[in-house]
Amino acid sequence: RQVRVSYAPASRESGKRNREGGGMTARKRFEAHPLMQRSMDCWFCLSSPKVEKHLVVSIGEECYLALAKGPLVPEHVLILPITHYGSASQLPDSVWEEVEKYQNALEKCFREKLGKTCVVYERNTPSKAGQIHCHLQVVPVPAELGDKVGEHVVECGSQCNIAFEHNQNWRDEEDLENYVVYTVPSTKATLLHKIPPGQRHPLNFAREVVANLLEMPDRADWKNCALSLEEETKC
Repeated sequence: RQVRVSYAPASRESGKRNREGGGMTARKRFEAHPLMQRSMDCWFCLSSPKVEKHLVVSIGEECYLALAKGPLVPEHVLILPITHYGSASQLPDSVWEEVEKYQNALEKCFREKLGKTCVVYERNTPSKAGQIHCHLQVVPVPAELGDKVGEHVVECGSQCNIAFEHNQNWRDEEDLENYVVYTVPSTKATLLHKIPPGQRHPLNFAREVVANLLEMPDRADWKNCALSLEEETKC
């Protein structure tokens, strides 16, 4: 399929002027555009030479599914918008609807194939790398832990002075910039922590919470779980 990028090519008229002489060609102008450069440098834009396509599992109309780098468990996957958006809070409703379809499909798959439920989480915080491509982490967990996720998240947060609140309509929050959010699709439980402006947030906190839930604290850092290219391809 044709992969979309976050930039609309120039109009027909400007293309005509370039064909007649002078200036950059339409392709050169397209490649030089700042938004296209952002796409070329992004690890998750499908049009980028940096994307690791062997990890891609499924491509929909608005989103795609990929295996996680350094997964907590073998079935750990990411849901990502095809177009470059910085966070789930910025996604148009049409894109978010497909995100939810993927979440529900994965929950059904894990329940029927593995006898498990899943936790979905997103950490949206400033990065030294600049613009971040939105990605939601989906991790299967034992079914009996599904009802305990909320309590576990709140408890982990309290130990670090990080307060969570139940908020199923979290995307409707005004001025929602930096945050951490957890959702359990099977119960619709959603917990949100809004990070105050200027406050630093522990880099691995979001993953540590799920790693501790699974009693795998040694896998809290994805770099400790990195697989070889051969292992990733096999997965």
